Amino acid sequence: MKRIPFYLFLFAGFIIILISIYGYSLLRQRPWPPPDTVESLNIKIDEGQLVRIDGAEIQNLRMDLEFLMSQKTIGDRSTISIEDAGGSERQDVRLVPFYDKPFPLIYLLIGLFSFMTGVVVFLLRSDDRRARTFYWASFAFASSIIISGGFYCLQKAWLSFLPGVLYYLLYPLAPAILLHFSLYFSKHEAKSWRFVIYLPALFFVCVLEWLFLQAGLNSSIATHRIYQSVFNYHRFYMVVYVFLSVAFLIASYRKADLEEEKAQIKWIFYGLFVGLGPFILLYQLPWIISGRYLVSEELSCLFFIFVPLAFAFSIVRFKLMDIELVINRSLVYFTLTVFTVGLYLFSVNLIQNIVSRFFAASMTAISVASALLAAVAFHPARKTIQKIVDRAFFRMSYDYRKTILSFNEKAYKMVNRGQLIDLFLQNVENALPLESAGVFIYALDSGKQKLLIAKDGKKGLDSLAPLSLEMDKIFARKEAVRMEENIDFSKEKRLADKEVDLVIPLSFKSSDLTGFLSLGRKKSGERFSRDDLELLLAMSRDLALNLERIRLLEEVIYERVEKEKLNELIQLKIEFISSVSHEIRTPMSSIRGLAEILQEGRVKDKAKQKELISLVASESSRLSRFLHNILDFGKIEKDVKTYNFQRVDMQSMIEEAIKLCQYRSEADEIVFNTKYPGKPLFLEVDPDAVKQALTNLLDNAIKYSTDEKKIVIELLPKSKQVEIRITDKGIGIPLEVQEKIFEGFYRHSEAGQHSPKGVGLGLKIVKHIMKAHGGEIRVDSQPGKGSTFSLIFPVP
Repeated sequence: MKRIPFYLFLFAGFIIILISIYGYSLLRQRPWPPPDTVESLNIKIDEGQLVRIDGAEIQNLRMDLEFLMSQKTIGDRSTISIEDAGGSERQDVRLVPFYDKPFPLIYLLIGLFSFMTGVVVFLLRSDDRRARTFYWASFAFASSIIISGGFYCLQKAWLSFLPGVLYYLLYPLAPAILLHFSLYFSKHEAKSWRFVIYLPALFFVCVLEWLFLQAGLNSSIATHRIYQSVFNYHRFYMVVYVFLSVAFLIASYRKADLEEEKAQIKWIFYGLFVGLGPFILLYQLPWIISGRYLVSEELSCLFFIFVPLAFAFSIVRFKLMDIELVINRSLVYFTLTVFTVGLYLFSVNLIQNIVSRFFAASMTAISVASALLAAVAFHPARKTIQKIVDRAFFRMSYDYRKTILSFNEKAYKMVNRGQLIDLFLQNVENALPLESAGVFIYALDSGKQKLLIAKDGKKGLDSLAPLSLEMDKIFARKEAVRMEENIDFSKEKRLADKEVDLVIPLSFKSSDLTGFLSLGRKKSGERFSRDDLELLLAMSRDLALNLERIRLLEEVIYERVEKEKLNELIQLKIEFISSVSHEIRTPMSSIRGLAEILQEGRVKDKAKQKELISLVASESSRLSRFLHNILDFGKIEKDVKTYNFQRVDMQSMIEEAIKLCQYRSEADEIVFNTKYPGKPLFLEVDPDAVKQALTNLLDNAIKYSTDEKKIVIELLPKSKQVEIRITDKGIGIPLEVQEKIFEGFYRHSEAGQHSPKGVGLGLKIVKHIMKAHGGEIRVDSQPGKGSTFSLIFPVP
C-alpha cells in the first residue's frame, strides 16, 4: 500500500477513536426517569391512559423517552402528566443516570479491543485487501458499540452531534463490510458485488443521518418517530446481512481444502454466532416481529466481545490473512475480564427477573439476593473459563524465531549430552505442552542399534527404534496432524499402541548414530499444525548438530586425557625406577661397606664386630622387605597374590614385627610401647602377610617420627573383632589426602620432603592384606600431631 493512503487510513482511524471516546463520555451522562417511574408509566400506557412528558404525548414510551431525554442532563426535572376518564395526575421527577451498572465501560473495553485488533492487522498486512476490509469492519463495529446510539445528550450543542453523525455513518456500514469480508473466503473477486453489497448501507446512511440531524436540531419528536420507523427497516437489513455473512462462511467452509483455512472460517463463524447471536436472535428479530425484545439491548451487546476475540484467535492460532502474531496472555485475560463481568451482570439481571416473577419483595432485596446468587455461581465458572482459555488459546502461542534462537544460544554453550536433551525437552514443553516427549539416541555397530540415551520418553518404545533409520520420513497418526504432505502414516497402528502421536527421526551427519524424537498428545487436545512441525524439525536438527558437537568435544577431551595419563604414567615409571634404584642402592652400599670392613679385619673389638654384623643383618632385612613389597605389589596388580591362613598368637607375631624393625628404631632412638590383653589371643591369619603389614606400618611410623620418638602398639580384643592399633607422634596426614595414601605410588608432598625414602607401595599392600582377611585398615590423623593406623580383624 502506498504511503499517503496508508497514513490517511491511520488518520481516519485515529479520528474515529477520538470521536468514539467522546461519545462514550456522553453515553455516561445519559439521563433517564427513575426506574419505578418508568415501570409505572408502562403500566399506565398499557391500560390506555394518556401520558405526556414535558408536554409531548407519549406513543412508544422507550423510543419517545430516548428522544426527549436527549435534550436534558442528569439532575434536570421533567413534568409527567397522566390523563384518564377520572381526571389527570401531574408529577415532577428528577432525572437520574440511565446506567446503574458499568455497561458503558464494558462497551468501551470491547470497542478498544476491537480497535486494537483492526490496527494490528492493518499495520502487519496493509497491502492485503482483506486486511484493509477487516480494518474498517473493526472500526465500524467498535465505534458503534462505544457510542451505542445517536440521541444521547445532544443538549443542542453542535459538538455533541459528532458521535451521532459518526454512529449513523458506521452502524449501517458495519453489516455490509462484514458481508464483504466474508466473501473473500468464497473467492468471489467480481468488483460489481461491492456496489450491490453497499447500496442498502449507503441508503440507510443517508436517510438516518438526515432524520437524526432534523430531529435533533429542530427538537422534533415527529421526525424522530419517522426515524424510528426507518430504523426498524434498518434492523431487518442488518439481520439479513448477518445471515448472509454466516451463509457465505458456511459455504466457504465446505469448499475449503486446507485444514488451516477451515479452522480460520470455523472460528470466525463461532465469533459471529456467539457474539452477534444474542443481539440478532434475542433483540433485533423479536423487535421486528412483535415490537418487543427477549433481552435488553445492553445485555445482548455484552456478547459482542466474542466477535473481536474470535478474529484475534483465528489470526494468532491459524494465521488468518497470513498474519504471524504472538499475543501476550495478559491481553486475553483482559478480554476475559470484560466477558466475565458482562456474564456476571447478565446473570444478575436474569436471576432478578426470575425472582421478581415468583416472589413479592422490594427491588433492592431482589437485587441483593440476585447478586449473591450470581457471585456464588460465578466464582467456579470464572476458573473454568480461564482454564478453557489457557488450554485452547495458548497451546500454540510461541514465537517461531525466538524459540529457535533461544534454544540455539543455550544449546551451543552445553557440554553435557544429558543437559542438552533436558534443555531441548524443556523448550519443546514451553512451546507445545505435550502429555509426553522423549529423545532416543542409538549407536550403530555392524548394522545393529545399541541404545545410548533414552530421556523422558514412555517405557517400551524400543520397538520404534527402526523408525530412526528412515531419516527422511516423519511418522504420525492421521488424527494427530492437520496436514498430510511428507508424512508417513503406515506405522499408525504401532504409534497408537505406544500412545505416541508423532515420531521425528534425528538426522545425524555421523553414519554410526541414529535417533528419534517421540511426541505424545498435545495437552490442548489440538492436532499438530504445519508450524508445529516446522518448529520441531528445526529444533531436532539443531539438537542433532549439538549432540555431534558434544560427542566430538568428548573425543578430543578423551584423547587429551589419555595423552596426559600416558605422560603421567611415563613420569611415574621414571620416578619409580629412580626410587627403586635408590632404595636398593642404599642398603646394598651399606652391606658392601660393612662387609669390606669385616673382611679386611680392620675392626678387632668383638663387641664392635657384633654390632657391625647386626647392622648388616638389619640392612639385609630392610632390603628383603622392600623387594618383598615390590614383588607383592606385582602379584596384587595381576590379582595372583595368595594367602596361607594359620591359627597364630597375635601377640607373638607383633613382637616378631617389632624385632624386624628394632635396629632401625634404636638407631633413630625410637621407643616402642606395647599394650597386650592379659591372656593369649589367637586368630586365623596369614602370619607372613600380617607381619608384612605390621612392619610396613612400623617402618612408616619410624620414618615420619619427629622430635617425640614414641610409638605405641596396642592389641585390643573386642566382641566381634580384634584391633591392632599403631600410634605415632609424627608429621601427620592432611584429611584431604587420607584416602589417596592407600593408592599405589602415592606420597603426599610433606611426606616426600620429610623422608625421600619410599615409593608409595606399603599402604596399598597393607590394604590388600586386610581386605583378604575380611578386615579393614583405618587411619586417624592430624597434621603435626601424629597418626593412628588400625588393623581391624573380624572374629568368627
